[in-house]
Amino acid sequence: MISEADVKFPDIPFNKTAILIVVGLVIYFVYLYLVGFDSLVSLLKSVSLPLMGLALLVSLCGNLFHAAGWWVLLRDTGHKISLGWSYLIYLSSIFFTNLIPSAAASGEVAKLYFIQKSVEGGRFDKTFAAGVMSRLLEVVPVALGTIIGVTFVAMYFEVPAWVLAFCIFVAVTVSIAALVILAVSMNTWLLTTIANSLVRVVTRIFKRGDQAALEEKVGRLVAQFDGSMRSIAGRKLTIVKSLGLIIIAWGFDVAVAYIAFRAIGYDVSPGVVITIFCIMVLLQLVPTFLPGGLGIVDAVMTVLYLSMGVPQLSAAGATIMIRLVTLWFLTAVGGLTTLYLARVTGTGASPEQRPA
Repeated sequence: MISEADVKFPDIPFNKTAILIVVGLVIYFVYLYLVGFDSLVSLLKSVSLPLMGLALLVSLCGNLFHAAGWWVLLRDTGHKISLGWSYLIYLSSIFFTNLIPSAAASGEVAKLYFIQKSVEGGRFDKTFAAGVMSRLLEVVPVALGTIIGVTFVAMYFEVPAWVLAFCIFVAVTVSIAALVILAVSMNTWLLTTIANSLVRVVTRIFKRGDQAALEEKVGRLVAQFDGSMRSIAGRKLTIVKSLGLIIIAWGFDVAVAYIAFRAIGYDVSPGVVITIFCIMVLLQLVPTFLPGGLGIVDAVMTVLYLSMGVPQLSAAGATIMIRLVTLWFLTAVGGLTTLYLARVTGTGASPEQRPA
C-alpha cells in the first residue's frame, strides 16, 4: 500500500515550462499578427464586460459540476470529503494541467497529493481510480457533442469536407483512446505487463534500483488499482450520477463559448459553438508540449470558425475571449487555489484538524 509519505507534491519544471510558454507566446503573437492587431484591438474595446463577467461565473459553475462528478466517485470509494474541498482540489488540478502539458496527468498527480494530505484514510489506489474513471466519463459528452455538432453543421452549413473529417477524426481518436485506457485499466495482466515493461526500461536507463523489488511493488499497486476500478465500474448508479453531473458541466462549458460570441456582438449558431468548443476540449487532451496548447489551439479554433462561415475578425475575437476564460482565468484561479491548499495541508495539522 502506498503511504502518504510516498505521494509527492507535483514538481513544476520551471525552466522547461518557461521555455515552452515562450514558444507558445511566439506562436500566439504570430497568430494575432496574421489576424491583424489593430482590428482586434478595436473589436476587443467594444466587448461587453457584463457578458464576459457572466462567462467567468458560468465557467466557475461548470467546473463546480465537473468537480461534483469526480466527488461522487470519491465518496463512493469511501473518501470522507466535502464537495467544497473537492472543488478547491479540482481547481488546483486545472492549474497543473494547463501549466504542465502532460495530457492532464499532472492534474491527476495534484489531486492525488492533496487528497492524501488532507483527507483522513485517503487511499492512493482508490483516489487514482476515481480520477481515471472521472476523466474517461469526461470524454463521453464531448465526443457525443462533437458528433452531433458535426452532423448539424454538415446539414445546414457549407463546410469543407476536410473540416468535417478533421472533427470526426479527433472525436473518434480520443474516444478510442479512452476505451483503450478503460480496457487496459480493467485488465490486471495487461496492466501489470505494461507497468513491468516501464520498470525495466527505467531501471536500464538510470541503472539503479532493484528491478525485482520494483516489479513486486508495482504488482501490488496494480492489484489494488484494479480492485478499485472494478469496484467503481460495478456501481452503475454512481456512474450514472457522475456522468449526469459531468454532462451538466459540459453544458456550462459550451455556454461560455456562446456567451463569448455574444460579448463581441456576433450572433453564432449554437451548433457551430458546440462543434468547435468540443474539438478544442479534445485537442487539449492531446499532448502538444505547449502549456494549455497555447497558440496552437487558438489558431485551430479560429481556422475552424472561419471554415464554418464566421468572419475572420469575429472568429479571432471570440477565440481570444473563450481562451481568456478557459485558459488564463482558470489557470490564475487554480494557481491561487493551489497556494491556499499548499499552505493549509503543509501546516502539519492532524487529520482531525484538516478540512474535509
